[in-house]
Amino acid sequence: MTYDLVICGVGGQGVLSVAWVIDQAAVDAGFHIKQPEVHGMAQRGGAVSAFVRLSDAPIASDLIADGTASLVLSIEPMESLRYTSMLRPDGWIVTEVTPLRNVAAYPDTARLFEVLFSAPRVIAVDAGALARKAGMGKANNVVMLGAAASLLPVPTALIEKHLQALFAAKGERVVRANLDAFRMGDAAGRFAAQLAAGGVSAGVIGRVVARLSFAPAPLAEQVAAQWLHRLRAADALRVAERMFASAATFEASCGPAALPA
Repeated sequence: MTYDLVICGVGGQGVLSVAWVIDQAAVDAGFHIKQPEVHGMAQRGGAVSAFVRLSDAPIASDLIADGTASLVLSIEPMESLRYTSMLRPDGWIVTEVTPLRNVAAYPDTARLFEVLFSAPRVIAVDAGALARKAGMGKANNVVMLGAAASLLPVPTALIEKHLQALFAAKGERVVRANLDAFRMGDAAGRFAAQLAAGGVSAGVIGRVVARLSFAPAPLAEQVAAQWLHRLRAADALRVAERMFASAATFEASCGPAALPA
């Protein structure tokens, strides 16, 4: 088994911290890993990416070929689109939705999201909002790590173990806030995957999950079932488009009753 992932974002967003936690958890789980040199400008404002390869057997190459990555994990939406050619046909994009306009020619966001939400498997999360809810406003990267956790071949408990190790020196409050941020992202990612497994279209999932606020725990089965039923309706895409365009935040734990008509 080999699992390849691309982690990307902008300098200062914590791409390397995410890669470090995944690397440590993978080694703890018994995987072989390769992570080549980070590409891009490792400074604030420059694009940064890390390629991570996990396998149950020794890995000869540290490069990821086009069409072979299982996951693109991005902390900035435009950056996620740089690497779509690397995804395998059943691969996932997991991305933050808040743009960080680090270039003068940053694309029109309406067009950006139109392209992003046309991907067959995408989990989009308002990581900034969830990080603030957790009490750690700069933990967008930790939220996104959580959003991807259920797709990784590494036990979530080991990811949490090394996440705690990363922040241990900063005290219990910081550790707790980052764990909450991770678990909110995990709840979002698992919910999105559940919707996909239930037949909800990728365009609906991307737009809806991006506007939901999650607790640091999985959604109750009954509430998740209500969302699944509503988002398989004939008008679900129209509702999802209005929901995303509104930029309002909806509590996922309340069910779909408050969705726009």
